[in-house]
Amino acid sequence: MDYIVILNTALGLSMTLTLLRFFHSNNSYEKIMCFYLMFTQFILLFLTISKAQFREIFDIIIILFLLKLVAVLFLLFNRKKI
Repeated sequence: MDYIVILNTALGLSMTLTLLRFFHSNNSYEKIMCFYLMFTQFILLFLTISKAQFREIFDIIIILFLLKLVAVLFLLFNRKKI
């Protein structure tokens, strides 16, 4: 049980640092990647706190991979400034 507290503290700290990076980023590409990282870390934090079944966790992991694919495709094919 002790490792969950350490993991949640580390996730909270990394979410805070990513949020600071989000607000100090200059271009839209950094903001999109920071948003993806914050969203992923929030989902992982939620999964460590909750007592979910393996099927639900697997569905969330698939959604995270799809979100990452959308972010990468957007960064690849969007050449102009937002």
